[in-house]
Amino acid sequence: MPRHIPRVSPAVTGLIAMGGAAGASTRWAALTLGPSTTFPWSVLLVNLAGCAILGVLVGRGVHHNARLLIGTGFCGGLTTFSTFTVEAAQLMRTDHLGIAAAYLAASVVGGLVCFDRARALTAEAPT
Repeated sequence: MPRHIPRVSPAVTGLIAMGGAAGASTRWAALTLGPSTTFPWSVLLVNLAGCAILGVLVGRGVHHNARLLIGTGFCGGLTTFSTFTVEAAQLMRTDHLGIAAAYLAASVVGGLVCFDRARALTAEAPT
């Protein structure tokens, strides 16, 4: 049985695109201006920031359009799983196994902690 694919309006596409452009530009600036070290601090920073921002959105229960603009668009453009993977693979390929393990742990555990803490700190109290 074929799956129904919902139609996306031009307004929704515009919200996501605007947020994505801002997020990708922010990521580019962070990666360009960040330190050039063996440990990929800039990639870790943008990914953790994106997790925290998503935690705030969930914690505050923001409007659907704000989630599209900021969550799907901005955070989607800001965060980068592909660069995270390439950085980790390069660290392993160049025998920086300890740094790779620290990076993987900091990214995964740190991302979950940033999301959870931001959500908890910004959650609206039940009325």
